Amino acid sequence: MSDQFSDYDEATQRHIIELGCFIHAKSLAHHRAHLPPPAVATVASAAVAPWAKEYEYNELKQQAANLSSRVFEVREEEYKKGEAKVAEYKQQLAAERQRLDKILATIQSDTDRQITAKTDHLNKKIADLEVKNKWYYSLYEDKSKGKNYEEELYPKLLDYNDAHLNSIWQITHVGSVLSEKTDFHFRHKDTGVVILLDTKNNLPTNPVVSTAEFERDVLRKETAAIGGIMLANGNISCKKRFEINKLQQKTLVYVSCFDRNNIPFFFSLLDMIMEMSRGSLEQGSSATSISIAAVEALRALLIADYKREQANLDAAERMRKSTQKAMDAIIAEFDTHFAGEDIEMAAKSDEVQVSSARVKPKTSTDIIDYTELEKDRTVIGQRSKYYLEYGTTIQYFKNNYARNQKVAALSSGAGAAVVLSVKTN
Repeated sequence: MSDQFSDYDEATQRHIIELGCFIHAKSLAHHRAHLPPPAVATVASAAVAPWAKEYEYNELKQQAANLSSRVFEVREEEYKKGEAKVAEYKQQLAAERQRLDKILATIQSDTDRQITAKTDHLNKKIADLEVKNKWYYSLYEDKSKGKNYEEELYPKLLDYNDAHLNSIWQITHVGSVLSEKTDFHFRHKDTGVVILLDTKNNLPTNPVVSTAEFERDVLRKETAAIGGIMLANGNISCKKRFEINKLQQKTLVYVSCFDRNNIPFFFSLLDMIMEMSRGSLEQGSSATSISIAAVEALRALLIADYKREQANLDAAERMRKSTQKAMDAIIAEFDTHFAGEDIEMAAKSDEVQVSSARVKPKTSTDIIDYTELEKDRTVIGQRSKYYLEYGTTIQYFKNNYARNQKVAALSSGAGAAVVLSVKTN
């Protein structure tokens, strides 16, 4: 019997059983209602038993056929219900999938919008930083790169001097050890002449503004140089790519856009300076041809002068210490009588009052195109954020105090100069 029910699902099996139980109960009630009395039944059973059984059999067969038909109808109904449920579930699944697609599309659209906005912001920030970086490079020279430039050039100079010139030049790298000495000293071992070298590792967009310090170093008596060479990685303001000047009988050579690998060209410049200074060197040698005794006397005199000045320096140092001790005593007495006050601020009350003004103009943070600013104008000083424009002149200062001093001088000039633009802290 279990094999007969195996073709149906659990709900259909349960429905068939309930329907069979219902029919069985109804049939049993009908039979009992039409059952004859026991005596009659006993008598009649012997007389009519065959056809009665046949009738009962036919009734049961008809009932079985009806039940089978009903089972088929029930199965069809359940199948249609199942199909309707499946269609409903598919419709719900499609609607849910559509809703999820809309959510994903919204999330993707929002993500793309945020990525685009963030990318645009970062690109704008990068562009601003590049402009600002360019401004800083145009304003300041990278000191560390300048030092690396010197350290890279120095071995090449030594190697070429040893390999091709039999070490005729004594090369000293001064660098930042001593001020007013340029970067390199070249002393010729045969003639004793000295030539100075100053290197500038400036950018192509940032020309060397001033050559005054280089000229000052070459002209100093202490260096005893016959000339000097300025090698610039970029351009030199107010100079040609290659220019030679004579200043107080000393030869100054300016080379822009120098290739640091072109070492032979540099040593040829040294030879050129020696040739151009040969006349003055011969005059100097004849004028200084003195006896050995005179040389020793001169040496002793110079040593004595040096000792004297050293003693003066020591005396000045002792005086400085004595003065500092006296100032400390004054400060202590001031604190005793005027507790809570600062004597240093009191001594510079005027400057402090000016500095403490409530409203003061500030230094502009705008990116400045110095090339455009200096166009068709006379430039004084080295580029900085403290500058002053007056007339056809633009002047740079190291700090705001120096700029204010210049403003005061121009203001007190009784209209001799007109201040056109001022940048202050």
